[in-house]
Amino acid sequence: MKTTKKFTAAFAALALVFALGSCANGTNNDENQTGKVELESIERVYSYEYEGDYGLDAIIEADITDPQELINYLVYKLQASYGTKEVEKSLSVKAIRAGCCSITANNAGNAGGKIYGRNYDYPDDTAMVIHTRPDNGYESVSTAYPHFIVETPNWEPSTNLPKELIGYCLIYAPLDGMNEKGFYISILEAGDTEKTVQTSKGKHDIQTTVAVRYLLDKADSVDKALELLKTFNMHSVFGIAYHFAMADTTGKSVVVEYINNEMKVTDTKVVTNHYLTPDSGKLTPDASKNTILRYNSAFGAGEAANWEMTPEQIRDALQAASSGQYHPDGSYITIWSAVYEPNAKKITYYFRENYNKYAEINLGSKK
Repeated sequence: MKTTKKFTAAFAALALVFALGSCANGTNNDENQTGKVELESIERVYSYEYEGDYGLDAIIEADITDPQELINYLVYKLQASYGTKEVEKSLSVKAIRAGCCSITANNAGNAGGKIYGRNYDYPDDTAMVIHTRPDNGYESVSTAYPHFIVETPNWEPSTNLPKELIGYCLIYAPLDGMNEKGFYISILEAGDTEKTVQTSKGKHDIQTTVAVRYLLDKADSVDKALELLKTFNMHSVFGIAYHFAMADTTGKSVVVEYINNEMKVTDTKVVTNHYLTPDSGKLTPDASKNTILRYNSAFGAGEAANWEMTPEQIRDALQAASSGQYHPDGSYITIWSAVYEPNAKKITYYFRENYNKYAEINLGSKK
């Protein structure tokens, strides 16, 4: 393992550059603000890059099972650079119930191959796009939600909470992402409060988000990811149930669920926020629940296209399944929709249900 590391942190305290559209329909109030833009021009969206060794192997060896313990560990690792007392007052792991969506298909666009789409639905707050090039793993782009760890809402870089510190901590809290091999993964709530606490002897402990980081760094396919997951004791963060949507360039697309602490794998092209394992003993939500409505919307879009979908069709499917329409009070929106194209090594982002404006991030690019 290399001991030399290189930081590249690319952040900006961003100004408002466009008026957000309605959460219900995803339209933009400013008709002139459309098309492709730079990521750094979007309100409350930050980017962070790290090249080198960020200590993943040490965290795996530490067998950390509590998210607050993980944050404290990371802050301690950085104490030479940042005043830990002030930082610890401002960093506190918190849970908020969420609803999200994942869809995979064949890419009918110019890039060909496969295509993956992801909605992240939560109360509106800052987002961060993280680009990592680890010394001993695969390059990846992932997306994170700073308010999971920052006490105050709508974090922006400050003296006691600098961009480098928050970005470094969020390396271990990716919520979706794709690596250079075209492996894709996202976390979604599974629908109940069954906490996963595996305790097999001889295995390291790993938390939900750290598992996503580990798989982005180490897995070149769904099969490899499943093999790696079996080597760990999984511990779900926040004491509720999660499942992983995963896909790769071979066309394999699955959901991984933990039921009675057993890992279950089910083939599926669409995942929202209810269990998909057959005969799981879990109740299927009523057809009027928005997890079912969003699932049916995304699945119907795929079926209508015979699962041959352009990036624009994936975007439209994500828009149709977006969260704001189910929360007219604005309590939840789709903070980001991401379209992942492995052949093009490209991720296209739409933020806060504005589907007229987008930003692109490429694997292999450097600032």
